[in-house]
Amino acid sequence: MSRIKLNIGPSPIWKKNGWVCLDHKPSKVDNESIIGDAASIPLDPESCSILFCGHLVEHIPHYKLEECLVEFNRVLEKDGVIRILTPDLYRIAKAYVEKDDEFLKKLREESGKVRTDLSFGGTFMNFVISAGQDTAVFNNQLDEFIGGYAHIYLYDFEMLKILLEKYGFYDIKQKKFCESEIEDFKEPLHVEGMTPQWENLNQEFYKKNNLINKYNEKNHKYENNFSLTGFDRSPVMSLIIEAKKKENVNEVNIKDEYNYNYSKSLLNDKSFKAKVDMLKNFQKDKV
Repeated sequence: MSRIKLNIGPSPIWKKNGWVCLDHKPSKVDNESIIGDAASIPLDPESCSILFCGHLVEHIPHYKLEECLVEFNRVLEKDGVIRILTPDLYRIAKAYVEKDDEFLKKLREESGKVRTDLSFGGTFMNFVISAGQDTAVFNNQLDEFIGGYAHIYLYDFEMLKILLEKYGFYDIKQKKFCESEIEDFKEPLHVEGMTPQWENLNQEFYKKNNLINKYNEKNHKYENNFSLTGFDRSPVMSLIIEAKKKENVNEVNIKDEYNYNYSKSLLNDKSFKAKVDMLKNFQKDKV
């Protein structure tokens, strides 16, 4: 039986022959795709030979990430490879501390949507926490919407190495941009039909190439007229890690008990929990 090559959270406009996408939104480009969540992948155990996870983990609440790593372990075959890209906490923090204006300028150009009005600190914090639609934040009465977030946590190599070892991975290595023994991973993310080389995918690039990729404030939808393919992106900001599955690990084992338990402590408030349960039931009824 052929094993699946799975791209986790690539966005609905990504496609690649021989690869399956897992995303919470349906594909817009007719790629073979699965609707699902990184913490609950609707695939059989050890059904995948390769996992790619490009700029996803920074969007996941850090305790939820441990659930996701258990799930990645479950669907990956023994000695199967996982490749993870995420903004490099060490690299970005070092530039902030040293006030490395040239590096921070490159970050801004690469991302195209980084805060600049609060100097170095604003740029740094915009990588740690950024606006988006992945996580919704409410007040503790659940009656005021605070905002939506994209990035909510960053990692350096040591942090992810500890987590990967904890959840059954080995041979954990930091890689250079498009450096891999796996041929597919030598192809950078790019617009399908264009030269397979990395370009900063910002509004300047889109305008230059008559491409549309933006959020329409009037109809509240994303608009785009192209698809993406390839893998590694954003070489200035990215920490790139490859690892192999060593053994099965089936349970989450969070060591930081105080912060985890305190983060859940609102559920001990009966009125808060009642509101949470009501929201959950409403969502079930809606589905």
